[in-house]
Amino acid sequence: MSFQEIKNHHTSFSEWIKSLKDIDQEDWQQPISEGKWSVGAVIAHLLFWDKYSLNERFPFFKEGAKLNSFPDFQRVNDDAEEYSKKVSKEQVIDELLSIRTQLLSILEQMKEEELNTSFYIGDHQLTIKDYFKDFIEHDLHHKEQVVQAIGAVR
Repeated sequence: MSFQEIKNHHTSFSEWIKSLKDIDQEDWQQPISEGKWSVGAVIAHLLFWDKYSLNERFPFFKEGAKLNSFPDFQRVNDDAEEYSKKVSKEQVIDELLSIRTQLLSILEQMKEEELNTSFYIGDHQLTIKDYFKDFIEHDLHHKEQVVQAIGAVR
């Protein structure tokens, strides 16, 4: 995956997130499948993990850095689901778009060779490029779920 492809993903994914403002409340509350999160909870999930990455990961991506393992996934996911029930669709989307703008700004300020910066999360070694690749796969996985749930490609 090239540096430009990473940047392009963040731009196009933000456009897709923005398009979700057009779905109605019924679709927003629609489970992605039986017994699963609502569309809104999935988008809040992205928001919570993006915030985590922005605050707890990106500032510490330095060669050889040793970062803590991830927090309790279930707790973060449960918090995101609760949050999606407390605030409006517009607020969740606007917050996610704001975080994505900040992430894109970080990308724009990076030099391509910085993608090879290697660090550790717990005992797992990876590069900034690896992190972004995982990030993008996570985005696309949840986008597919949302698109299937609302029954249309946006």
